[in-house]
Amino acid sequence: MLYKAGRIAAYVAWFVLGCAAGWLGAFAQGAYRPGGLIVALAGAGGLFVAGGLLMKARPGAAVPAAGWLITVFYIAAAPRAEGDWVFTGGITSYLFLLGGSIVGAMIAMQPWGGSAHPLLLSGERLPGNGN
Repeated sequence: MLYKAGRIAAYVAWFVLGCAAGWLGAFAQGAYRPGGLIVALAGAGGLFVAGGLLMKARPGAAVPAAGWLITVFYIAAAPRAEGDWVFTGGITSYLFLLGGSIVGAMIAMQPWGGSAHPLLLSGERLPGNGN
């Protein structure tokens, strides 16, 4: 029971970290062009990879990616109190939204702990009846 509660707490922490990475990245990508975009996407990708590696499961990477995605699209839809938008109509904003979504999906789909053969590049045969 304690093990299960610890994993749930860890997933909540990964979700909060994903939200923080989305929040910080949303402002960094617009403030420091084009380096801010690169740093924001690399930071988010690193967080997703760390979640997958440390939790040894796909949800370990998917949970922070979901937190990032929810936060970023909430920020994209809501204007600030001054009437300004966080994301402008520039290419870096679109690259941040699209690139982060793609990076999150790619990293979350990796076999973080369950597959003995993540990539079949050396001519190995698939287990079972596969070629």
